Amino acid sequence: MTYRKAQTGWIMILMLSPIIILLYFTYEYQWGDNPLPLIPFFIISAVLLFALALFYQLSVEVDRDHIKVVYGIGLIRFKFTIDELLETRVIRTPWYYGLGIRITPKGMLYNIQGFKAVELKFISKGKHKTVMIGSSEPERLQRVLEENFKKRTWD
Repeated sequence: MTYRKAQTGWIMILMLSPIIILLYFTYEYQWGDNPLPLIPFFIISAVLLFALALFYQLSVEVDRDHIKVVYGIGLIRFKFTIDELLETRVIRTPWYYGLGIRITPKGMLYNIQGFKAVELKFISKGKHKTVMIGSSEPERLQRVLEENFKKRTWD
């Protein structure tokens, strides 16, 4: 069974869009006593637009062999090969874990909105790993993961 779900990072969009718009008006109308020059305007705008392009969306894809987590336009992507799925569970992440790509005491967290995630414990290339993947539909993601990677081991 395959699974593909993209979620929009509204927090990132709602945070950066007003800043970009304000920056544009600050440059266009030369507000203040010390107006914004062209070069800093382009540099700051480019950095903010690039950050927005990188983190405006999170896509999770599951197939028979892999789990792929892709942020934004696809420059940031992670691919997990699961040899043996040990455990999955739906969890609520604490607010202080934040959003984005985080190192937590429980393992890596990949999310873009909300506080629900699926915690995966698995073996990949002989190493135990724990990963949390944020999802707007964690129960469905958990079900697909369990169906695709049911206690199988490679002999």
